[in-house]
Amino acid sequence: MKKLKFKPRDTFNIDLKRLASLDRTIISEIRSAIDILLEDQKLPEEFDDHELKRRMAGYHEFHIRDTPVGKVPNDVNDILVIYTIDKDELILIAIRAGSHLRLFPGQNSSVSFYK
Repeated sequence: MKKLKFKPRDTFNIDLKRLASLDRTIISEIRSAIDILLEDQKLPEEFDDHELKRRMAGYHEFHIRDTPVGKVPNDVNDILVIYTIDKDELILIAIRAGSHLRLFPGQNSSVSFYK
């Protein structure tokens, strides 16, 4: 299997700068996961990589950090990356990085989400 090339969108780079200002270690965690994807085109199960639905159909999301049980999700403890792979060109395109609240506003606004 050939290694993918990496092509971040401007939105992804902007998101990384914002995340770096909150916690620099997030960037190395994201880079490590992307390196695995570039090499293997698949992530280990712990990243919960899955295809998105509805308006984001065709894109994937993987989790860098999941909110600990009993904690409120925020921009540091709930981090995910949205990406797609162009199989014809063998390119991994990074779209966005951030929390569910920032990337999917209003979609998880149920009371149980905030408990």
